[in-house]
Amino acid sequence: MIFDILKAILEPLGSLYGDRRIIRFTVHRAFFMRSGRECFFLNVTNLSRTREIEITHVWFDTAPKVSALEPDRPLPKRLKPDESWETWIDAARLPAESHESAFRLGRLRLSTGTVIRSKKNKNVPPQGAVPGGPVAAG
Repeated sequence: MIFDILKAILEPLGSLYGDRRIIRFTVHRAFFMRSGRECFFLNVTNLSRTREIEITHVWFDTAPKVSALEPDRPLPKRLKPDESWETWIDAARLPAESHESAFRLGRLRLSTGTVIRSKKNKNVPPQGAVPGGPVAAG
């Protein structure tokens, strides 16, 4: 009987937690190997267990704001659970004084209107692919 009462109380809480939107949004600085272009890469991962997310805008909150408008990474972009996607902005487009703080200046807007702030990606492999599909302009 006590088990049934606890189950009745905890089950709805579990479904609420399981249905939360959880998003990791990180920034790192790197170069495209072919061209040597230095960019800030903005990586989004949908860590939600069951919910998709839709990204409508990505930018750096600098003065002036610098938007990510890469033809290889059109927006809006919908991500399934556990899906990762990445876009980039040339380092030269950001004000030089913002380069050190750029890792915390990334912004992401979802279709719900929620804006998420970036964190520095400290665990970037030395080489790799850019999540989200082929890169023609790298």
